[in-house]
Amino acid sequence: MSAFRALSSKFFELYGQEDYQQALELVETALPDFLEHRTEMITWQLCMLSRTGQIEKVITTLRDAVENSTYWWMPDGLRQDPDLAPLQGNPEYARLVAVCEARQQAAEQNRFPEKLVFQPRVESAELYPLLIAFHGWGQNAKISAPYWQGLADQGWLVAVTRSSLQVADGLYTWDNLERGVDEAEAHFESLCHDFPIDPARIVLGGFSQGGGLASWLALTRTILACGVIGVGPYLNAIDTLAPSLPQKPIPGVRFYVISGAEEIDKGMFAKIEALCAERSVPFQHEIVPGIGHEFPANFEQSLERALKFILE
Repeated sequence: MSAFRALSSKFFELYGQEDYQQALELVETALPDFLEHRTEMITWQLCMLSRTGQIEKVITTLRDAVENSTYWWMPDGLRQDPDLAPLQGNPEYARLVAVCEARQQAAEQNRFPEKLVFQPRVESAELYPLLIAFHGWGQNAKISAPYWQGLADQGWLVAVTRSSLQVADGLYTWDNLERGVDEAEAHFESLCHDFPIDPARIVLGGFSQGGGLASWLALTRTILACGVIGVGPYLNAIDTLAPSLPQKPIPGVRFYVISGAEEIDKGMFAKIEALCAERSVPFQHEIVPGIGHEFPANFEQSLERALKFILE
């Protein structure tokens, strides 16, 4: 497990236990060691400061971050996050949120999707099996890549995508499903153009919102994948979207879902399983004890089981 993965797991463990002071101390101590995750960690810091009643320090911390850099955070999140409820109505906080909103609008004018590509490290004259991975809400390709890129050692072409829709400086979302589908298609087409892809071994993977997007792409056959590996997959407005899916059986695709035993929204996985069952799509659910909405520490083993279920 990477150092940041371990830190993130510990933070959310403390958060789940409502030990906000210790979670705050953990973040503030570790922040200088993970500057590449600064946007994400300052979000945690702001929320824990608020939870521990340090309202003035929330404002000071946000002001320093905004005024001494080009950083910004999603305005809707700053206004609606329950952790930050005590800040609502504070004039200085509202001013800083407005600065973030202006920067978000500027960033939207320069939006573009990206992907990190890891080529197979095993020499082969055969076509490449392909895994396309999608990050979770408020993440990016760099955060997501360590979970998936190891498959390149096993002969896979791995593409870890990044949405064009930002929620904070350097952090992204698939909130706009239509745009996400278009971007995923574009990524897939460019990969097929640039590499010899085996059409029988195309797998879509993703965490949380990214797992939901992967599920939608496979069920709609937007990308003719043979399998989906969803880690805590979440598909927004699934009940509204479901009627637009084909009602007949969907051949050639299998689903493997990995979730923590302590997940909050367990009903989401049941809904995805029901969509699969109604369309005769094989579905397997691995529940990992002791964790919530996160990757398991031994994800490599779960990934191996998932690929065996999908391919064999």
